[in-house]
Amino acid sequence: MTATHRDFYGWATPNSHRVSILLEELGLPYTATGVNIRRKEQFAPAILRLNPYGKIPILVEHQDGQQPVVLFESGAILQHLAETHGRFLPPAGPARAETLSWLMVVLTALGPYTGQAHHWTELAPEPSAPAREHSIALVRRVYALLEARLAGLPFLAGEAYSIVDIAAWPWIMRHGWADLSLDDYPNLARWSRLVGERPAVQRGIAVPAGARLE
Repeated sequence: MTATHRDFYGWATPNSHRVSILLEELGLPYTATGVNIRRKEQFAPAILRLNPYGKIPILVEHQDGQQPVVLFESGAILQHLAETHGRFLPPAGPARAETLSWLMVVLTALGPYTGQAHHWTELAPEPSAPAREHSIALVRRVYALLEARLAGLPFLAGEAYSIVDIAAWPWIMRHGWADLSLDDYPNLARWSRLVGERPAVQRGIAVPAGARLE
């Protein structure tokens, strides 16, 4: 499917940046609309019509004479774009299975656990030391797994840069949310520098223009 136009709805969040980075990596044209989650704009009627869960990112693909394709949840968007354009996800075989397995680790553990840790390290109106330590321990477990994985590989899915790296990098860049330092994870730090130097990654994290988490 070749889309004639794409509308991307997001903010300065790791999940949004997953999508904007991949759009930039693929060189696809798109229009970015900021949805400020601090102002609860994700619950606006126009957003809820696209995603009834009231979450970003959202990607809408338009083709002449066809119904728009509406995608939400960052993992679904990444897989759709990678499959549609034949990049950053092996098409079949063991390499695809390995890539999807590690993608699920990032989607179900790295992102959610880091988000929970951020709640207890910075956002909770009533701090809880046990909840804080528990949430940070969950993130440490994922970091240890990724650190070991990268001991013998350049990228998280193997030898090639993939949607696993795109999904993980914006969350690893928020390591401070879990009071962690990449100085303690040299392989992860090396990988983070390598991915962060990519021009498309640098462009992607600047989308939407002016978006800030405050």
